[in-house]
Amino acid sequence: MSMGAANGLLSVLSSRSVNIGLRTAHVGFMALLFGGRHFSVELASLRPWHALTALTGAALLANEASHSRHWVYQGRGVLVLAHVAAVALVVAAPGMAVPAIAAALIIGCIGSHLPGAIRKWSFRHRRVVD
Repeated sequence: MSMGAANGLLSVLSSRSVNIGLRTAHVGFMALLFGGRHFSVELASLRPWHALTALTGAALLANEASHSRHWVYQGRGVLVLAHVAAVALVVAAPGMAVPAIAAALIIGCIGSHLPGAIRKWSFRHRRVVD
């Protein structure tokens, strides 16, 4: 992929409507995954929802990271890392899958709805940074 094409792709990914669509799809797939795990659905049946949750999550992560080079140590980046860590528990400790997915869902929802002043707070700079 050429640099121009990559920049064009990032421009499309950062559009508000794509962000809303990705976020909606991610929450929907994660809800199906969570419900399936809660009701002890066979893991093989949940593979598509695992994959779609991971795919939309990776797209959201790329979108968020494209907003600022400071992203990873801002409130929004730290919350995404906590979200991913909660999801990693599903693989690391399968017996903890339901509470881990619930934690990921809660962290993700909180992070998505925080005011900009908290989301853009830089732990490195100790102030809001764009």
